[in-house]
Amino acid sequence: MRSLSVRFYSSLLIIGLIFLLSIGPGATRVMEVSGVWPSPGIIYKGGQGAALTFNVTIGDDSVKWLLGELKEKKIRKATFFLDPAWVDRHADLTEELLASGYDIGIYDLHPGRYEKMTEAEMDRHISNLLSFFKEQELQPAYYRTKGALLSPAVVKRLRAQDLLVVDYLIDEKALKEKDTSIEGAVVALNLVNNRKKMQENWEEWYRALSNTKNVEYVSILELLASSDSKIKLLD
Repeated sequence: MRSLSVRFYSSLLIIGLIFLLSIGPGATRVMEVSGVWPSPGIIYKGGQGAALTFNVTIGDDSVKWLLGELKEKKIRKATFFLDPAWVDRHADLTEELLASGYDIGIYDLHPGRYEKMTEAEMDRHISNLLSFFKEQELQPAYYRTKGALLSPAVVKRLRAQDLLVVDYLIDEKALKEKDTSIEGAVVALNLVNNRKKMQENWEEWYRALSNTKNVEYVSILELLASSDSKIKLLD
């Protein structure tokens, strides 16, 4: 009974803090909130481990090569964010991804489309996307956009259909910076169409990833469940 009361008052405290931050002068667009999940926010950071993610818009041979390389490096947990147009072109590769056991997310190259949609239209669009992926026997759990962050209204509609919106803490540029630690981070890397270039990129990325000693690659959900999980909470 006492634990229920503690959780109740803790929830009230968090809600109150968020409200005060949102109306206070100089409130930032992005706030770090600990332990708020599931929530209409955007995942980018956790406490322990690192979530390796790949954005896939082009490429076939390079994707096949990377799947083999991940297996060789014994990296068993990663998430592939797939452009629906890529999925449509590469039904054979989606089967390989499915067999690999890696998590799947939807990669949206045109998030601006939501600006002119009503909530009902958003719901239909998201439902259609999910249906398309499921027709390919893929079960996407995550959603990522290229470029600008989604508005709170869109994030809420995605969450209502069980999609978690995922951003990143470290991209390719940040990864290459000296002494960058990937501990606790969502790492986002873009795949290319050329296999040779993919190999060169991966060799560079893997060296940089290995600078963080004893890092454990975890799923996005495992990262989120770690003790200091963070989301970007939108105004």
